[in-house]
Amino acid sequence: MAVAVWAYLRFRTPTEEPFHHFRCPGCRRRLRYRARQAGHAGQCPNCGCRLTFPSTGSDSEQEE
Repeated sequence: MAVAVWAYLRFRTPTEEPFHHFRCPGCRRRLRYRARQAGHAGQCPNCGCRLTFPSTGSDSEQEE
């Protein structure tokens, strides 16, 4: 029984949460975040601009 449980857990596909992307309003660097971070405050690692991660309804990245 333990071997069957181990085999099931070992060979199942991982359920990773996908990344979403948007551009920093300060430096326009492309940033990524997970859906659970939507609505939370953060900071751009490039320019230090304080930001709020957008909702995950659609990616708000705008290509120029």
